[in-house]
Amino acid sequence: MQGRGRLFITCDAAAVLLIVFLWLRTIGSFTALSLTAEKVFVPVGADPIWPPAANIVSKVFYLLAVGLSFFIILFRMNDITRPGLWRIAVLLAPWLYIMTRGLYAGGELNAETVLYVVVILALAALRPRPRVLAALGALVVLTAIIAIAFGFLDPDAGLAHGADGTLYDRPDKAVFPSLGLLQGMFTAENSLGVYLAIGLAAVAMLPRWWRFLGIAIVGFAIAWSSARNSMLATGFMLLLGGLVWVVTQLGWPRAASLVARLAAGGLIVIMCALPLSGWLLSPTGWDGDAYTGRGVIWNGSLTEWSTKGMLFGFGRKWYERIVESDTSTLMNGAYSGHNELVHLLATGGIVFAFLAVGALLVQAYVITTPRSRYLAVGAMLVSGIAISGWLEVPLRFVDGSMYWTVTVIPLAVLFLAPRGDGGHEIPGR
Repeated sequence: MQGRGRLFITCDAAAVLLIVFLWLRTIGSFTALSLTAEKVFVPVGADPIWPPAANIVSKVFYLLAVGLSFFIILFRMNDITRPGLWRIAVLLAPWLYIMTRGLYAGGELNAETVLYVVVILALAALRPRPRVLAALGALVVLTAIIAIAFGFLDPDAGLAHGADGTLYDRPDKAVFPSLGLLQGMFTAENSLGVYLAIGLAAVAMLPRWWRFLGIAIVGFAIAWSSARNSMLATGFMLLLGGLVWVVTQLGWPRAASLVARLAAGGLIVIMCALPLSGWLLSPTGWDGDAYTGRGVIWNGSLTEWSTKGMLFGFGRKWYERIVESDTSTLMNGAYSGHNELVHLLATGGIVFAFLAVGALLVQAYVITTPRSRYLAVGAMLVSGIAISGWLEVPLRFVDGSMYWTVTVIPLAVLFLAPRGDGGHEIPGR
């Protein structure tokens, strides 16, 4: 591409198109779900709410994303290794392990397994400039606008409801008690909060005044969702991004890089230490109600992992299997570990956790180098993922792609970016 031969589409344009396809697969299918089905809380093990319209949208844009990725790989085969084999190895190591583990245990390749590898290889072949993330930032703002529209225009779909269909009223949690909890096109307010909070790093790539407007819109949607961990992530991301930007503007890029790396590394350490602390330090483990019921999930997951699957875990479908069993010690909302490390340990053991957390640390270090034009954006992105990972599971490799457009994709774009893209870390257009 890049205008070579008969291909008249640039690498950046192809990357933007791929990002749009992935965004439409997630947000488009959830929007179709919200428009065509009644959204209520569904316990793990019950049949999910997934109407034909949502299924069609998801499959169409999945095929478009896979097809475009294969096309890019085919026509730019020789460029795949340009970023360096070690970078590709870092991005693919967790995926390769959990895929191999699943196949060895008799599992099958699922859609996300194929999609992940072809998208990563396509981005490696394209090696787009990080400025393409401005398009993602616009899509994140659009996601917030659509979510807010659902909240006002279609509260039955846009606000959180219980299993009995009644409005999920949480005056102790809601920032705007009279408005309820915004979930938008998603099926839970926390899911919307995680997506928008991490996506805020891409919003920072927008031109100056659009950036401020976008942050305000996204911030309002997060506040309405009342997802407390996401509000914490949002506040910290903005503070860290602003601090790193100011220090860089003062002519101290090395100091800015040090701040970014210490913050990112520290938050990842907290992400890993948080669930282990209560489980290890107390004879009875976490109180079951800790962190809105996550204590019981952490106790059950870590106990099972430590006694039966320490090295290799139980596979990507373990939470579905264990919650359906009669002997499950987990709550009926435990569709994941509700912490990044807990989920990694339960599904893939120490090996998976080492590869995934190690890959995140390596990416965090590389994208916060003093020479990086997008140092503040990289710091915001990693900190958003880490804080979200305290109570949710933003990073997945073969068992869910809901957050990929705001986690895996921007991380890969920044990590694979070509050198010499000089300037300041946030464009002041």
